[in-house]
This record gives sequence, C-alpha cells and structure tokens, in this order.
Amino acid sequence: MSMSSARLTLLAVMSLPAMACVNHPDIAGKAVVTLDGETLSYDTGDDGRRFVKTGERWTTGCYLNDSLPEMALDRWRGDNPSISGISLDVEREDDGGEPLPNVTFDIGEDFYDGFCHVVATVGSDPHEVEFSAGDCELQRTLDGHPARLVSALFHVKECDE
Repeated sequence: MSMSSARLTLLAVMSLPAMACVNHPDIAGKAVVTLDGETLSYDTGDDGRRFVKTGERWTTGCYLNDSLPEMALDRWRGDNPSISGISLDVEREDDGGEPLPNVTFDIGEDFYDGFCHVVATVGSDPHEVEFSAGDCELQRTLDGHPARLVSALFHVKECDE
C-alpha cells in the first residue's frame, strides 16, 4: 500500500462517527428470540460456529470504544431471514447520561430494542471479543409490542480499537 493510499484509508476511517462500526471483522454466533410464542434464531451457520464476514450475504462490524465494545451483524434480506440484523453494545448513554437501549434486532419489517446486560470479554488477542446477552425484554419501537431475547453469543475476530 502506498503512503498516499494509507493516508486516504486513515482519513476515511477517521471521518466515520465515533460510535459506528468501522471495520468488517469475522463474526460467528447465534441469538435466540421469542416473539408471540414463536422461537426465532439468528445463526451464522453450523449452530453459531461458522464465521461470516462482510460480503455477499452479511455485513459485519465491531468497535472497541474505550471500554464499551459494540458489534453489529446484518444478513441480506433477500434470504428472507426472520431476523435480519442485530447489534450488541456493552453500554450506551445519551448526552445527559441517561441509558439508551443497547440491544437492537431487526425482526421482519420491525425494529426491536431493549436494555439488556451485555458482556464483552476480550480474549488473549485484544482484538478478539466475545459478546453475550440474554433473558431480557425487547420492545418494538413502533408500539412497544414485546419480544424476549433468550440468548445471544457472538465471537468477533479483529475488532477495531
């Protein structure tokens, strides 16, 4: 990579919002949600053991924002998944210090979010992070209709600092 293209890449990354997922790591994992008595699964494959990366069917992102890691994983809607997107943030607050929903799901055409206890465990490689959450209520943002996050466990390789 030439010095000018390296500078251009650095400038492009620096221009992204501070809370945005700025890289495209490999992510493996699975989440289970219940909605109206139905159990929905969001799985990268092989019961959450297959790693996916940004490409034809997935968009991945992870960012280590100080001590508040966050990850996002979206699946191509053309596959007609029941859940097409998820984001897990360890903690979020508005400008006044009030907590913001830190777990979001795109279920069908609807957007759900909630305040869940998300744990991010950094492995021996400081860029490998395991995100887990579970047993918490989500609400459809449109009208508050409930769903429940039963469990979520995702392993991320190459999470950006």
